[in-house]
Formats: sequence, C-alpha cells, structure tokens
Amino acid sequence: MYVGIDVSKNKSNICVLDKDKKVVDEFVLKHNAEGFQQLEEKISLDMKIGMEVTSTYCKALFYYLKNKGYQVFYVDNVQMNNFAKLNFPSIKNDRIDSKLLAIYMSYGFKTIRPIQTDQIKDLSRLYYKTQKQLTRYKYMFLNQINIIFPELEEHCFLKKTYFIAKMLIKYPSPQKIAEVKTEELRSAILEGYNRGTRYTLEYCKELQELARISVGVKDYPTDCFVYTIQIMMFYQNMIDNIKKRFKELLLEIPYGKLLDEFGYNSVGVAMIVGEVGDIRRFSNHKQFVKYCGYDVSEKQSGKSKSVNCFITKKGNRFLRKIFYERVLVHICYDTEVGKFYKRLK
Repeated sequence: MYVGIDVSKNKSNICVLDKDKKVVDEFVLKHNAEGFQQLEEKISLDMKIGMEVTSTYCKALFYYLKNKGYQVFYVDNVQMNNFAKLNFPSIKNDRIDSKLLAIYMSYGFKTIRPIQTDQIKDLSRLYYKTQKQLTRYKYMFLNQINIIFPELEEHCFLKKTYFIAKMLIKYPSPQKIAEVKTEELRSAILEGYNRGTRYTLEYCKELQELARISVGVKDYPTDCFVYTIQIMMFYQNMIDNIKKRFKELLLEIPYGKLLDEFGYNSVGVAMIVGEVGDIRRFSNHKQFVKYCGYDVSEKQSGKSKSVNCFITKKGNRFLRKIFYERVLVHICYDTEVGKFYKRLK
C-alpha cells in the first residue's frame, strides 16, 4: 500500500492507496501530537510513504515517521511537477496533490533518501543572511564615520579593523579621543585581544593628533553610531562562530576531505555541501549541472538554431552564487581552473 502526504504549514492532506491504486482512505491531520497519533493509527510499517520537500514544514512530520521506523521518502519535486501535469493538467488542490503523491510512489519512481547535512544547510543559509546584515551595518558605520570623524577612514582600513571599532564604542567622537590619555586609548583598542601589535603608543598618539584637527561635525549625536558598531560587532562574532562550527561539522562527514584537496575554506565547502546534500542522488554530472541552473538553453527548429544561448538559471540560486565566487578566487590567483577559464574566454 502507498501513502501520499501533501504538507502545508499547519495541516497535511493524506491519501492511502491499495496495491490496485484504489483510494482506501483520505483525511486531513493537524500538525500536533493528536494529529500525528491519528496518522499512526491509519498507516502501517509496510506502507511506502511519499511527501514533497515543502520548505521547513515537512521536516517535523518526516523525522517523526522516520524515527518510528516507517518507510518515508522525500519525492523529487521536478519529477512530481511533470507527473502532475500528465495526470491532472487543469486541477490543483491539496486533496489531488496527496493522491498524486501516493500514485507516484506506486510506480516506484525516484525518491530521495534522507540527507544527512541538514544542520550544515541551515547554518549556511544563516551565514548567508548574517553576512548580508553585516555588510548593511558596515555601510551604515562608514557613512556615520564620514560625518563624525572623516579622517579616520583614510588612517586605517575600517572594514577589517575591529580593534578601532571597539575603541569607538568607548570614545565615539574626535573630541573624546583627543582628550583621553594615550595609555587608556591603547587599552580600549586592545581590550579583549592578545594581538594587535601595530597599535603601539606612537600609533595612538598619531590617532589623537588626527582627532584634534578633525573637520567632523563636533556636536553630531553619537548614540546611533555606538549602537551601529555594537550590532556590527555582534554579527561579526556570530559569523566567526559559524565558521568554526562549519569546520567541526565537515570533519564529521566524508566531505571534509575537500578542505585539503581543493584548498577551499570551510565556509565555501560547507555552503556547497549544505545545498547539494548527498551528491550520489545525481546519476550523472548533467543532472547536477541542471540542478545548479547552469544548463544552457537551446532553441532549434529544422535548420534554424538559436545563436544566443544562455544558462537557464532555473536551479538552486545559492549554488550558482557559491560556485561563481569560488571561480573568482581561481581567476584571481591564476590557478589551473583560472587558466582554463581564460582559454575558453
């Protein structure tokens, strides 16, 4: 017997078919303990259960059934969409979708085994969003610096100098930097760090001299400036912790070998592994290229053939971005991949 589960946010539509593909039962369950118990009463361990990957809504039910020993599978979304067009081209609702999933399972089409990289995928998405937020607050920080202390940006590379950013929380204006004792200024810069040898007393004296002659707005309010720095440093600390966790998780799985083999850092490998999951689910490289959205569109009719061919961009946009950034590194350092790119160009 076969079970199809169409998952939505707070409920799921269930359809149960017998071996002759006739509907045995149809019902709706709520995503709570009572609903999950109701599902267990109506299914058995010998049934094959299929569900589409629906954002994060399907994970709770999937792992609940998996831990109970049921034969539960994720169904390939692309194949399922094509299958639906062939069977019910003009009808689309949750009840029909659950029935289609059950029929799909009865044909023994391709299913996806549980991917063991969920934690890496969740962290890679979090890293991506955190990086975007950090960039946003960096620009806010630099914009406010140009009002309060414009000379500071030329004196030190502020996008990377978090020693200076930490000091600015205590002394957010040129007047306060100029008036404080040089030893106290240096202590504020090196607070919580064991490195930063370039920040000597001579460096701090130069910084104070620069603050005395600054053309920044003297009476400009600095509360927003201080809060911006604190938020920026919060995001930076989070990114640093995620990077460490990436390396720990990668070393627990076979993909950890990629760190040494190709020279990529833990962030690059983790983001690729998180999005791809188990690479063995692709039977050949062409399927993987299509999954990334790098396959080339082509239009041909008789003797006419399209000259302008572009990539479809229909696959995983995160993977396209990740691979694009990795290739930029190869081009910059003129590696074998970089030379291959230049030859093709």
